[in-house]
Amino acid sequence: MFAKFTTKIALRKAGIPSNALSIPNYPANANNPKDGNAALPFANPFKDMQVPKALKSWQTPLPPPVEVASTPVVGARAPSSGQLRLPAEDGRSTIVVFLRHTGCPFAEKTFLELRRIANKYPDLHCVAISHASKAATDKWISSIGGAWAVKVIIDEAREVYASWGLGVSTTYHLLNPWTQMAARRLGTNENIWGREVDPTANRWQVGGCWATDQMGSIRWGAASNTADVIPDLTEACKVLGFN
Repeated sequence: MFAKFTTKIALRKAGIPSNALSIPNYPANANNPKDGNAALPFANPFKDMQVPKALKSWQTPLPPPVEVASTPVVGARAPSSGQLRLPAEDGRSTIVVFLRHTGCPFAEKTFLELRRIANKYPDLHCVAISHASKAATDKWISSIGGAWAVKVIIDEAREVYASWGLGVSTTYHLLNPWTQMAARRLGTNENIWGREVDPTANRWQVGGCWATDQMGSIRWGAASNTADVIPDLTEACKVLGFN
């Protein structure tokens, strides 16, 4: 009470009305005093705010339409589906890369190496699978120079990913300090930095790479343990007999 009294005296000496700092008592909605939609006496600064599209790639994705299987191991038959038929119909051995997402610098480095391999060994079937939309994938591939001899498969539902045991990653998988340092090294040493991530892509998707022989058996490969894994495609070629 004493504090309020001294405040009023100070305001009076300064020539400021004593009610200048009081909060107006706005009348409630006469029809419904508890109406939560009644007009506020001040504008809501957040009412028109929208989540940036780039942030959508950080949201947890919807589960794929099929259960995430166990990752195939060396010696096992490769999973085959309508989108990815193995063994290849033309009888070639296959290297299949499951991209983490378009815009990922590690996915870009892997795709560039796969493209080089496909150009060097025309008798080797090279496949890259993306879960981003076709438009987003085409835009990303165009920005890094095109697909060349690599066959690109669009799997927005992530059904093919799931059949190869590739689901949603953990926070450590993506955000551990070693992955962050690897991203900086890749950018500094090879000028491959992260690009804009389309909202149809998702950063939490696990990537992987496998090599299958002419009979459709797994000869090499695994799911990525962390987001910065860049598969050794040269080693994959050697296992398949391409030196």
